[in-house]
Amino acid sequence: MPSMNLLAIESSTENCSVALEAGGQRLERQAVEPRGHAQRILPWSQALLAEAGLGFNDLDGLVVGRGPGSFTSLRIGLGIAQGVALAHDLPIYPVSSLEALAQTVDPDCQAPALLCLLDARMGEVYAGWYRCRDGKRLRVGDEALLPPASLSLPDGEDWVVTGPGARAYKEITGKALGTKARFADEEHWPGAPALLSLAQQVEPIDAYSLEPTYLRDQVTG
Repeated sequence: MPSMNLLAIESSTENCSVALEAGGQRLERQAVEPRGHAQRILPWSQALLAEAGLGFNDLDGLVVGRGPGSFTSLRIGLGIAQGVALAHDLPIYPVSSLEALAQTVDPDCQAPALLCLLDARMGEVYAGWYRCRDGKRLRVGDEALLPPASLSLPDGEDWVVTGPGARAYKEITGKALGTKARFADEEHWPGAPALLSLAQQVEPIDAYSLEPTYLRDQVTG
């Protein structure tokens, strides 16, 4: 992708994250603040643009975490992104929030096998399985919503397990996955900088076509 001015919003979890790529630099704001998305996203976006000497009209597009994730916070982030895109006639690059978590954890694609888990509440997790081959991250199977006790791993490498879903259900997940699983030491969340890195891998859409990925019909918090 040629050099572009892109604003990214990731709001699928408790981590509220906004990032701007412009003029060869990246600026970001983020905080783990469960109910702060509505108050943070737009002011942070305006602050980053001002820091770069830009306005919304100078953007070439928006990148947004499409989910899966928390219904409420995800809807806030997508709603703001859609509103800005409509107001300024901008395309949107929708990126999986599970893939954003994988990119945050392993930006250089060094982990041979990675299981990313988000807390889906109601005793379930959102799961994405990824392998790295020749410096490229490939998803293994479909993203899934399931109880942590039902998790399993494909044959092959030992897997690194990470994300807020892994922390929330570590004991159950550990029993389900057995000795092939190793839990990441650090706390990781999907972040807007990762969305910027992944934008070139998705096709842009118009704002009217933006839809969240919930993986369940019921509302989650």
